[in-house]
Amino acid sequence: MSLIASPPSSSARLPNMQFHEPLIKVAACDCMSGNTDKEFASHTSHIEGTYPSKTGFRIDIHTHIMPPSLPDMSQFDDSSNRNEWINLRLHKPSPSSSESSSPSQKLDMYVGRRFFRTVEANCFDPETRIKEMDASGVSVQVLSTIPVLFSYDKPIKPAAMLARLLNDHIASLCRVYPSRFVGLATVPLQDVAAAVEELKRVKGLGLRGVEIGTEINGRELDDLDMEPFWKACEELDMAVFVHPLGYELARENKRWANYWSAWLIGMPSETALALHAVVSSAVLVRHPRLRLCFAHAGGAYLPLLGRIQHGYDCRPDLVAHKAEGVSPTRQVALGQRNIWIDSLVHDPDLLEYMCKKIGPERVIMGSDYPFPLGEVPLPGQMISTDERVRGFLSEERREAMLWRNAVEFLGLHDLVREYKY
Repeated sequence: MSLIASPPSSSARLPNMQFHEPLIKVAACDCMSGNTDKEFASHTSHIEGTYPSKTGFRIDIHTHIMPPSLPDMSQFDDSSNRNEWINLRLHKPSPSSSESSSPSQKLDMYVGRRFFRTVEANCFDPETRIKEMDASGVSVQVLSTIPVLFSYDKPIKPAAMLARLLNDHIASLCRVYPSRFVGLATVPLQDVAAAVEELKRVKGLGLRGVEIGTEINGRELDDLDMEPFWKACEELDMAVFVHPLGYELARENKRWANYWSAWLIGMPSETALALHAVVSSAVLVRHPRLRLCFAHAGGAYLPLLGRIQHGYDCRPDLVAHKAEGVSPTRQVALGQRNIWIDSLVHDPDLLEYMCKKIGPERVIMGSDYPFPLGEVPLPGQMISTDERVRGFLSEERREAMLWRNAVEFLGLHDLVREYKY
């Protein structure tokens, strides 16, 4: 069975769009492709040898994947390069590199003609991912696209087609490996009506939520044009994972280009701005059933919550005018169920602070797999084994972070019932 989504039907296809053949062959494997108790028992016994816990079950909410090929979007480029699209090339080691000259299992990503990054096979090959999941003790990955593929700055028609292709690819993986992968969609939010239409379609494909950026080509998440999207997420019961895009920061501002600053400081700042916009504009007051999870533990927002609350109190004309009387600390307060964060902080002391501010029941294990800035190669290791974490989190609360909170956020009760944990 092919893991690459088929091209859309001729009635829906864009004129002359060319879909490339995969640059590297990937094939479905038989391992862990079913839901039998025997398979699950074997998997958990392996995990329990890696991580001590009651069940050995792990759900990683923050992982990225892409197809091993992308459609040829070059016809939509323009002379100003404003519409440069991501394209893939087979990785070729440089002459000075110590890499093997054997056939590559890596792909190079380009933005138009500019090199962006090299990705390993674990970014596009499900068999490689499953082997690494087994080795690290991850039971289920929540798959989402690589944010540079959001394409919010592109013309809506090709961008919508690309989103559809990416979503079909993720949905196909979830069908082939139903006990290992859960999917999140991407939608073309530069046109909210088109985004809502795609959201409804992927709900029918079995995807459990949607990944969105921290801003939409200059439009913030508090923009009133977003209201139909938030409403649709509520009505369709689709969770929302909010993720920043560091590449754009580095490209647009030289200050972010040095010392990996766009990724290390810019991305947490972007996420904080997004959460600040959502909270200060009362999005969650108007949409109380909306569930948002912010990547990288919400970025810098929670560490700045005291300052933000003080601004709300001392300058309500600037901060509180759209909040509908609900302060930042009230919205983030323990017990509120619509703001969640992943656990990716790389620091036990900071994790403890986050738990005090938002509550451990709203922190979900997330690794940013397969990228090196994530908690790799052992997702959830800090929660599971760090002695400082054991000092402030009970075994029950650590188990919640490792999988139960993801079940609540994404509504995966049907999935875990299969496992008799």
